[in-house]
Amino acid sequence: MNTLVLFEEFGGNPSLVNFQTVVVGTACGNAYENKMMELSCHGRPISAIRFASFGDPQGTCGSFYKGTCEANDPTSLLESECVGKESCSIEASEDVLGQTTCSGISKRLVVEA
Repeated sequence: MNTLVLFEEFGGNPSLVNFQTVVVGTACGNAYENKMMELSCHGRPISAIRFASFGDPQGTCGSFYKGTCEANDPTSLLESECVGKESCSIEASEDVLGQTTCSGISKRLVVEA
């Protein structure tokens, strides 16, 4: 946790200083192949894409990891589509995210922002 301390000029009234605590959260999305995934940060802009994988990613929100097959890293595409926006949508498909090395399995897109 980071704390920001503000100092007021000499002669000011420190009793008028207010503190605000802001909790930075995580938004995760999961969409199976040929479905739309929407990410939203509840009125705040999405600041970063921490993880993205399309194929057979494993784990849960906060601890995703790459599976045994996947498309080329979709992180840059998701960054350009989502970062700075309050919400974004993307189709979980090979047409949008690129060909995978997966064969005969149901693919999915997972994103942690």
